[in-house]
Amino acid sequence: MLQKDTETLRSQADASILALEAWLVISSRARNCLAHLNRPTDPASTVASVSIDEMRLSDLSRCTRASVLRAPNLGRVSYCEIAAVMDRYGWRFHDQWTGKPEPPALELLGSSLPRYLQMVTRAAEVRAERFAVGQKMRGLHEQEGLSGAEIGRLFGVSGAAAHASIQKNRRVAELRRLYPQPPPPAIS
Repeated sequence: MLQKDTETLRSQADASILALEAWLVISSRARNCLAHLNRPTDPASTVASVSIDEMRLSDLSRCTRASVLRAPNLGRVSYCEIAAVMDRYGWRFHDQWTGKPEPPALELLGSSLPRYLQMVTRAAEVRAERFAVGQKMRGLHEQEGLSGAEIGRLFGVSGAAAHASIQKNRRVAELRRLYPQPPPPAIS
């Protein structure tokens, strides 16, 4: 039994939550909500002493679905993002009382699952589109020396919005430098 569990763990990619955000697999909102699971002053915290900077899928697997759903501001779509990643990489939330793995996380959504998956897919596409626009803006700023106001005029947004997009793009690029792309899930 122990050998089988060890083999299962080796086949699972234990991706960092920050890497999943950096590579646009989960949203910043989902990551922010997961940060609330770490409450060092609360002995009942599901992932006590694991900050969001260090949190991995294996840390989330120690949680129950209910504790994740209770995270402040976590809606069904953000939960669906997290659940899809957990299921994709072969991780399961665990029952609070028995410690046994719960059914796949997406099962909780029942008949509304297709609608939520469609929303998650569309949200991921929008994040990718925004990142691409941010890269173009950043290139214009860094290579061409254009100001935020000039870039904003080119893209039909305010200078402040262009500046914010450039800053967010820099943050994501830095996260990608620090956290390599999570490996694809193992095929079983």
